Amino acid sequence: MHPQQIPHARNAKVLAILNHRGENLRRLGDHFEQLGYQAKLSSCLEQSVEVFNDKEISSAIVAPLTLSPQTLEWETLLKLLSPHRDIPWLLLPWADAQPKQLTALLHHEMALADWVPAPFEPHEVETRVRNLLRYQELIKFSQGRAKILEAQLITDHKTELSNDRHFRDRFNQEFARSQRHHNPLTLLLLDIDDFKQINDSSSYDFGDTVLRTIAEVIRHSVRTIDIPARIGGDEYAVLMPHTSLDEGVGVANRILTSTAGLLVNDQKYRTEVHLSIGTACFDGTGLSDTSQLFLQANEALKAAKKAGKNRVYFYDSSEQSSAG
Repeated sequence: MHPQQIPHARNAKVLAILNHRGENLRRLGDHFEQLGYQAKLSSCLEQSVEVFNDKEISSAIVAPLTLSPQTLEWETLLKLLSPHRDIPWLLLPWADAQPKQLTALLHHEMALADWVPAPFEPHEVETRVRNLLRYQELIKFSQGRAKILEAQLITDHKTELSNDRHFRDRFNQEFARSQRHHNPLTLLLLDIDDFKQINDSSSYDFGDTVLRTIAEVIRHSVRTIDIPARIGGDEYAVLMPHTSLDEGVGVANRILTSTAGLLVNDQKYRTEVHLSIGTACFDGTGLSDTSQLFLQANEALKAAKKAGKNRVYFYDSSEQSSAG
């Protein structure tokens, strides 16, 4: 990790000090306030619950009455702290506390929690709190990077739709779900008419602009539960769970209407763009795998191309043929 990429602990410093044992922790609170923290003190469980109503709490120090998790105190507190909430916490046990008692409280592998042995000094408590906050930021940074990498693996870089690999995975999942529950699953295959001619008469950059423009039309024409994807050069697909053939044809016609007279232009090139769309539906029976549904939609797409392009065709399973 490059030095300037290393995350730093958050600037918001609101610290909860839960002093249920009634110990003299004034020096500890003063120490943190001198460091720029806003310390919120509590002397009983009821007050502690109120303290956590503050959404700005960044960390907590707990001096509990007991170290047994099977108590009202800890059954209440553990719901308010990491990992159940985004609040790292530091435990202040008494001097003769048994290690196994601490282990029982800190056993949750996802909890950002630590403890400091008694007697403790404020600077040691501060160091532990800082380490917890820094570790929290490192985890968030790593999770953010992981999400970015995951998105790159499943997203087409030109259109930001799903890529072909992710589409195939989802296709298999939705097909199997349709088989189990007999819910209709509709597939649209879309192809930009004469895209090669557009590329040959302009530039590949302008061709990419056309691809992104069509992707936006498709994205805004489907539901959030649908899966739009770019599966080839100028080929798109939309997978629509819980969608009948009539409903799928309706969506296809809506996309076609949105591209009617659609002009794509930049500073140098300008072209009118049209689509051909093939539609097929699976009702949960009659097909054994996704390739058969794909072939049906592709047959409808080829029929739309043959009929003159810029139109919607669907596969009629009863006639085993395509119709416009």
